[in-house]
Amino acid sequence: MTTLVQQDVKYIVIHYTATPVERDFTAADIDAMHKRRGWRGIGYHFYIRKDGTVENGRPLRERGAHVKGHNHHSVGICYEGGVYAADPNTGHDTRTPAQRTAMRRVIWEMIIRYPGAKVVGHRDMPDAATQCPGFDAGAWWASLTDPAPAPAKQPSGIVGAILALIRAIFGGGK
Repeated sequence: MTTLVQQDVKYIVIHYTATPVERDFTAADIDAMHKRRGWRGIGYHFYIRKDGTVENGRPLRERGAHVKGHNHHSVGICYEGGVYAADPNTGHDTRTPAQRTAMRRVIWEMIIRYPGAKVVGHRDMPDAATQCPGFDAGAWWASLTDPAPAPAKQPSGIVGAILALIRAIFGGGK
C-alpha cells in the first residue's frame, strides 16, 4: 500500500466506468474488474451509482489507481456508466440527476478536505488518451452557482449517534 499524502493532492479526477448505462455495476463489480487487470483492487476512491448512492472504493489514505503517473497527487471519483451498449466505444455523459447531485456533494467534501485541488476529468490529465468522463468536468464544476448541495440524509437516533462516534474515532467515512 502506498500512502496518499493530504497536502500533495492537487487534482480531484472525475471518471466513468465505461460500462453500459443499461446494466448495473457495483463498486464490488469494479473491484473485481480491476483485480482481473492485476491491480490490488478498485482504483477509485469513490464510486457513484445511477441512483446516487456513493460507495467507497480505496480509502483516502491510500493512493488510487485511476490516472497513470498522477495517482500520488489525485483523488479518483467514478460514476457508473459512460457508454451505451449499442456504442461501447464512444463516451457519453450518462449521469443521472441523482449522480450529478451525489457527485457535487462528494467533490465539495474533497474540496474542503484538499483546499486548492482542481476538479478535472480523466481526459484532461497529461498524457491521458481517453474520452473519460464523457463531459468537461472542470467546466461543469465551474458552471455551478451553488456547488455544495444539501448533505445526504444522515441516520438519526441511536444509529446516527453510533455512526458519528465511528467517524470521530476513525475519521471521515461514509
